[in-house]
Amino acid sequence: MSSQKSVFIWTEAFNCTEILPPFLDSFRKHHDLRLNVVVARDESHLVPKKPGVEVLNLGNNLQSFFFKNSESQVKKGYRLGHLGTARIWSHLIQERKEDYLIHLDADTVFLGDTVSQLIRNLESGFDFVGTRRPYRNRGYRLEGKDGVRLNKHPDVLNTDFIAFRRKAISNRYSPFLTRWIRGKRPLRYPVVDFFDPILLRAISLGRKILYIDSPNDGPHAFPNYDSEYFKNRISFAAVGSGLNFFKNPGVETSPGYKSYAISSFALYSKYLLETDIGVPVLDNPEILAKLIKLDIKSWKLRS
Repeated sequence: MSSQKSVFIWTEAFNCTEILPPFLDSFRKHHDLRLNVVVARDESHLVPKKPGVEVLNLGNNLQSFFFKNSESQVKKGYRLGHLGTARIWSHLIQERKEDYLIHLDADTVFLGDTVSQLIRNLESGFDFVGTRRPYRNRGYRLEGKDGVRLNKHPDVLNTDFIAFRRKAISNRYSPFLTRWIRGKRPLRYPVVDFFDPILLRAISLGRKILYIDSPNDGPHAFPNYDSEYFKNRISFAAVGSGLNFFKNPGVETSPGYKSYAISSFALYSKYLLETDIGVPVLDNPEILAKLIKLDIKSWKLRS
């Protein structure tokens, strides 16, 4: 495996450091890799101290492109949903010097070593590696012109567990980088989610993408939830956002997403943080079944 000096692994936890302990403990149990946690400077002391875990602050005097990715700008971005996260990603893509960048969502529980395989696949020549995010086989936005256009796109990758070569993002110094990372619609075509414009452009330029859960199924398929890359993680969604919304009800986002995110945080908090926040938990039988069987000492599922 490559020297860790050429690999940068990170998660971000602005306004949501409370969710970190299960993520960090399960990651350290199954991986011997350096992990960076990006937080605001006034939250640094809230990150649990673990071997191999580094706290990273962005600062307010960065020499980033157009000076828009400083901590103060990130904090402002979090008042507008995922703009804060996009500014963090933009800064890291522009400023880090490592060959490989790997992002992990902080609301993940690891049940085995899955990250090492991401690195090995980058070393073998792939530019982007992660689990499949379907376009043609999606279950939403199916009608109208956008539905037809979305069907034409190849599948992309989920960003909760994704690795890529920094240099594979050819337009990484564009003033529109943050917009594209955020998943804002390019002028020519619609997209589904965060980072999709970056991936679709990369695919159009011939970059090599690996759907690690379903590598032999081509550019249009369903995710393979029986793959070890899904089975070796308990993957939540929007837990950090839910905690942020719970603490800061005035954050601008859609009411539907806010409700979903808060209920997802309620589920995570009840079973992993042992705290009932007084909100109905997300109805997700698959995640609940794993949580009931989870042994938090070994970070494995009991048989």
